[in-house]
Amino acid sequence: MRKLIVSFIICLGCSLPAFSQEFQLPEGGNSPGVVQVLCIGNSFTYVHDSDMMLREIARSQGLDLRIGKYLAGGYTFGKHLENSDSRAAVDFGGYDYAFLQDQSANPARYSRDKDKQVLKDLKTLKRNVLAKSPGCKVFLERTWGYSGFEAGGFGTAENLDYHLGRGVAKMARKAHTGISPIGDAFNLADSIWPEGKLLGPDNHHQSLEGAYLKACVNYLLISGKPFSGSPACCGVAPEVATFLRAVAQRVVLGNI
Repeated sequence: MRKLIVSFIICLGCSLPAFSQEFQLPEGGNSPGVVQVLCIGNSFTYVHDSDMMLREIARSQGLDLRIGKYLAGGYTFGKHLENSDSRAAVDFGGYDYAFLQDQSANPARYSRDKDKQVLKDLKTLKRNVLAKSPGCKVFLERTWGYSGFEAGGFGTAENLDYHLGRGVAKMARKAHTGISPIGDAFNLADSIWPEGKLLGPDNHHQSLEGAYLKACVNYLLISGKPFSGSPACCGVAPEVATFLRAVAQRVVLGNI
């Protein structure tokens, strides 16, 4: 197994990593009974390690996930296509599921500005995944609106969120991918629990609770069935984790 994790951290006022890189190939190769998952993205995945939360949640539900990933701060799909480590993660192959997370406002720009390159890069990345992992179920992540960093150039979190939803829906339809409805889960959780904190102090990146909600959504897309027994809470307060799992189930499976 090749594994390399390189981190460059520039501290912000909120103490979140502004730039980091994480490259990893699945441990143990294509072992029987193991589900292999590819995560391609940036800080909206690596802050609070939502990909590792996904593995921990799955393990608590009796599912052995092995994760391959390349995550780099601020990366678009276009940058992933150019990066040798990102290509190596994709080319390892044998993945059963792939979660693709673009730069946080890119799908919104596709919606508002009709930037054709955004869709082209998604189609190319998906094609590269399937070339090495035939039959892999590919999901485009629909992330959340935020007010920090001037809402990614969209003025308000609400306007950004609207275009994110619209852009991801159009991109997924044209690229023939599934959608991971993370932003929809954030919106539902916020409507029920407005005092909750799914974003960190910068009002941009996910909090610990937000990372957990994202991991729950992606786990349910893999398992296709409700949580059972004692799911891992991954450091989240048990009562909050129970609420977030219920939100994820309602969004993904239609269960309340």
